[in-house]
Amino acid sequence: MSRSFGSALAAVEEHFVWQAPCGSDSGVGVVLINYRTPLSTRRCIESLGVLDPAPSWIVVLDNAPEDQEPIIGSDTLEHLQRTSLRLCVSSVNLGFAAGCNFAIDFLLEDESCSAILLLNNDTIALPPLMRALLSALAASPEAGMLGGRMHELQNSHKVDTLGIALHASLMPANRLDVQEPFLGPTGGCCLLERTFIRDMQTSFGYVLDPRFFCYGEDTDLAVRATLKGYRPVYVDELVALHQGQGSTGKGYNPFIAYHGLRNVIWMHTKWFSARLLLRQAGWLLLAHVLASGRHLLAGHPSIVYRVYRDAYRELPAFIAERRAHSALVQQGARLLADRMSRRFYQPGYFRLALRQLGALYRRQS
Repeated sequence: MSRSFGSALAAVEEHFVWQAPCGSDSGVGVVLINYRTPLSTRRCIESLGVLDPAPSWIVVLDNAPEDQEPIIGSDTLEHLQRTSLRLCVSSVNLGFAAGCNFAIDFLLEDESCSAILLLNNDTIALPPLMRALLSALAASPEAGMLGGRMHELQNSHKVDTLGIALHASLMPANRLDVQEPFLGPTGGCCLLERTFIRDMQTSFGYVLDPRFFCYGEDTDLAVRATLKGYRPVYVDELVALHQGQGSTGKGYNPFIAYHGLRNVIWMHTKWFSARLLLRQAGWLLLAHVLASGRHLLAGHPSIVYRVYRDAYRELPAFIAERRAHSALVQQGARLLADRMSRRFYQPGYFRLALRQLGALYRRQS
């Protein structure tokens, strides 16, 4: 069967795929966003199907599909003995943020859905994932959102991310050290409690800001959670392996560079108090200078121009949102400062940037 949705998401159709004969009672729905990486998505679904407890539902949103391998195969369904599966297909690319919002709304239509797991489609879920996160949620109902340890798929002993760290430059990055303050989980593996989701929707009109499209929307959510007094929880247990940039490619990526820097400007405009921005202004300015310099050295001056042009064009809307929540911004500033790292930015960033630039120059020579 299929069903068309409202005008804002008229491009999306939902297709019945699989109804588990013996459904899981975990009450957890999983959201996967696919963008032309069907084999990765299939691998992720199969890893979810053997978890204990198993998720009750999986919703896959297939963004702007082209001729490709099917996401769902008969071998995939063999793994889903307790999990129901829905495939939603969008003729346009909604991005990660709007795609997740769509799937979240779909799952919350069922009152028995008590939590939703956002998971990157290029991950492999490991057996402790559901048990570890659900146990932590039961112990910390004020958390709102939770995440665990993720390692690299190609090297399972190497940390991929331990959540999000907010640095002294006010720039977010993957947290790589358990000693660093934990701002919140990444959108690549993030368990959201139902009441928390409804609070975000009621308070702000969205869970993930769809204007961000992708990159930084998880940090924006973690910042809002902190401002509202939630205490996101990190579980130091290996819960997933992550391929990384499965849909956008490895190395220096202009798409990521553009969205990452533009979106952080919007986030600062919305949620960071004037006092906090002024206090960290020197580090913040240095971060922008270094980021711009990196893009210029990489031969992408247009990225620098488009980032600041497009960020500026939308500032009035974000300033208006900030004013609507001015009390929250001021009252929550201390909570945000308490979860900030003392480091200027992510350890090893400069070495990584130099390696990427070197690889870029070698390809061009």
